[in-house]
Amino acid sequence: LKVRDAPTVEQWLGLEEMAIVRGGLRSSGPVVVELLIEVRPSPSSSWEREPLELGNRLQVGDYVDAQDSARKWYEAIVREVTPETVKVHYFGWGSRWDTDLPRMKGINPKLNPPAPLWTKTARWREQIKVGDEVEIRESTSMVQRPKWHRATVLAVGKATDPPRELEGTAELEVLEDNGAGKKVPLKLLKRKRQILVEVPQEIHNYTATPLTPPPIQNTNSLDGRVETIPAAQPPFRRWVDLYGEEICKVNTHKTAKKQTNSPATLNYTMESQRKPVEVMKPFNNIHGSGFVRESLRGIPPAPGTVGLHNLGNSCYMNSILQCINHIKPITQYFLKGEYLKEVNKNNPLGSGGRIATAYSSFLSDIWTGEFSILAPRLLKQTVSCFAPQFNNNYQHDSQEFCQYLMDGLHEDLNRVKTKPYVEQMEANGMEDSKAAMES
Repeated sequence: LKVRDAPTVEQWLGLEEMAIVRGGLRSSGPVVVELLIEVRPSPSSSWEREPLELGNRLQVGDYVDAQDSARKWYEAIVREVTPETVKVHYFGWGSRWDTDLPRMKGINPKLNPPAPLWTKTARWREQIKVGDEVEIRESTSMVQRPKWHRATVLAVGKATDPPRELEGTAELEVLEDNGAGKKVPLKLLKRKRQILVEVPQEIHNYTATPLTPPPIQNTNSLDGRVETIPAAQPPFRRWVDLYGEEICKVNTHKTAKKQTNSPATLNYTMESQRKPVEVMKPFNNIHGSGFVRESLRGIPPAPGTVGLHNLGNSCYMNSILQCINHIKPITQYFLKGEYLKEVNKNNPLGSGGRIATAYSSFLSDIWTGEFSILAPRLLKQTVSCFAPQFNNNYQHDSQEFCQYLMDGLHEDLNRVKTKPYVEQMEANGMEDSKAAMES
């Protein structure tokens, strides 16, 4: 490595190349240079203008550390710059969380300006190793409302490895221009290093059958040793970009929970500036009459955690709907639209597909992330059309409603489109056991 000598003051100012042409002759002339010199009391003291350095040179596309409204620091990229503010996008968070921060200190006492990259956050991506835990997006989750799981690192690719074709990865926002006029997902510092992770919660999304122990790939490391790397089985075991937005540092979205024998509780964390929501409001300001029980738009504390309005002693229905909503195979079956190809409108025992359609609409409202409270009025009215005992505001049994709802979905999605005729068996005096066998 060759180190170049430090330039002289004359070379730095370009005095050696400066010349004043007078009368066709080249001659040296006086040069006036204005310098701003800052002095600090001691070598260990801080420079007074140091906090202004980053704010003065921030540009769109710069990578910085940025603080959110909860006073937490994250890696971020600058999206917009104005004379007083900087709009940043936090890595690993949706663009709906993009925030305008002040460029300099003192503009907004509640928010700090961006800091140089990795001065407030850890270089965890550079220090990652096999066996570490990270957070990863679920492969089937929505872009704006991702679901996060913990994953274990099985292998760490080298920075010099050619990029692998990623399979089974989650859909990401495309916010960066690749230079060819196409938008692509963000990569921190445009680095392309990749890691292999295993996501236990995605083992059921692995489509190959059966799930056998993975084959082994032999790879030569830099020191000549042979590494054993499990083969990818996406999305359960898949390669992801280490510097992309599909993964985050552990405990970013899912906080560590201590094992305890105490009763389970659910805590809701609201933004400090969020105004309280008036859930039920009377039409005429008289208590107890004319209450509005409709769906309210808002951000739920987590995907799928949406409250249900009591439509008048409908707690029996709400409790069952909350339980069935979190049965993943059924919920995914409706959210992915797989039920549409199996709707049986000709089944005389069904509702012509109306119960299945109403339940699908109910799940869509819950998982879009646009509502904080839902009024399941349409679903209740649809079920009540075919089970009139629920067409009132009386109390009912939860198990009874669950039975009618599941039976309605079963008949609406019955794959037997035309049932064969079966002649009824007549006992004609036969013993009950024999008649049962023949029927």
